[in-house]
Amino acid sequence: MVAVVAAAAVLATSLVVAAEAEPRLRVQARVLSSGRIEVALQQRLDGGEWSDRLLPTRRFLPPSTPIARWVWSTPLEVQTAAATQEMRIAARRPTGGGRIEVGLQQQRFDGSWSEVILPALRVVPAGAPVGRWLASSPLHEPVFREQATAADGAAVESEGAGSAGLPRALLTPNGVPVAVIGRAGDGFLVRTPCGNAAEVTTGDPIDGMRVVLDPGHGGPFEVGAVGPNGLAEDELNLTLSRAILAELARRGISATTTRTGDYGSLLSVRAALADAVGADVLVSLHHNGPTRALGDLPGTEVYVQSTDDTTTRSDSARLGGLLYEEITTSLGMFADVSWSRLPDAGVLRVLFPDGGDAYGMIARPAIPAVLVEYGYLSNASEAELFATDDYIAIAAVATANAIEDYLNTDRPGSGFVEQPRRFDPAGAPSRCAEVRLE
Repeated sequence: MVAVVAAAAVLATSLVVAAEAEPRLRVQARVLSSGRIEVALQQRLDGGEWSDRLLPTRRFLPPSTPIARWVWSTPLEVQTAAATQEMRIAARRPTGGGRIEVGLQQQRFDGSWSEVILPALRVVPAGAPVGRWLASSPLHEPVFREQATAADGAAVESEGAGSAGLPRALLTPNGVPVAVIGRAGDGFLVRTPCGNAAEVTTGDPIDGMRVVLDPGHGGPFEVGAVGPNGLAEDELNLTLSRAILAELARRGISATTTRTGDYGSLLSVRAALADAVGADVLVSLHHNGPTRALGDLPGTEVYVQSTDDTTTRSDSARLGGLLYEEITTSLGMFADVSWSRLPDAGVLRVLFPDGGDAYGMIARPAIPAVLVEYGYLSNASEAELFATDDYIAIAAVATANAIEDYLNTDRPGSGFVEQPRRFDPAGAPSRCAEVRLE
């Protein structure tokens, strides 16, 4: 089945006052018989019909194109409510191989190009039929905004997120952490957990945090593993994240989280939030399944980032080694637990069969990131432990110890596994239910 592209990530620059009739765009792509990719845009205004395809003169991605290199199209003219706006398309083969990643750029007032606007899902799945156009869903974000004008008639560019007076991220009145895109009257234009644009009247800035915790899963469509005792992974991860935040606060280490309640958030949004707040590290919290062979040692696994298919990113690896060392030592103090464990458990990279980091919360962030599987929730013995306050308290202290040592010492950690694991994880659910921001 052709993957339908959900709402794209939003421009973080050059957003100004919204027009009444906001255009919509959607991306189309198809595989040519030569193996190259042809990409087009369609546009509609104020609920009208989709226009004919706007085809750039350059086609994308011949088979020899280097992995992960962006290839740009020639500019395309798109009619906005304010004026004619130039866009261009970018495309690349992701490091994980498979589907093609396509993005858009908007030309700024000074002639430079904005950051790439990435759809939440990729447009051309592996095995797409040759010659068949595959359309994404509309890009609902306000990519184009009517230009505000100064008294002399010159165009005025809006504030970019992170500029004076505009925080990079906010905790909304309902306690939802969101990245800031731009101004919306006296309030803010923000990126919602589901990747859409929304306006909020106020919020508490969360710039400059040293640590971002990512309690994995969440919401009705992504519960994660479930223990024999009924304990759900999304709930467990959230509970542990709150305990770690409290422990870090006691140590004077500023930290925030990608999720504060039982709601879903796209991987792309969570990774972008971590980068937006300027954090030193991102730690994604998980509990594993299905159950493996049982033994006496905790089966904790810490997945770390690659610089390429043959090289581990050193800062991610050091953070991972410290987490593995602290967590396994602490969990090992619990008596009478039959732990589930794989033979290669430790600090390791998990790559797609064709290369590239397999997990989105490892591959997407620009900052050093790790994903921790504390143990196996699917294992009855461990699930019983994970439901206790003692586990939460001890795991939180162990995690905070590792983070503090990473930030303040040169301690290397341990548990490193040289050989990467090859694995193609199931794609994260693309369904996402929005949560009230205020």
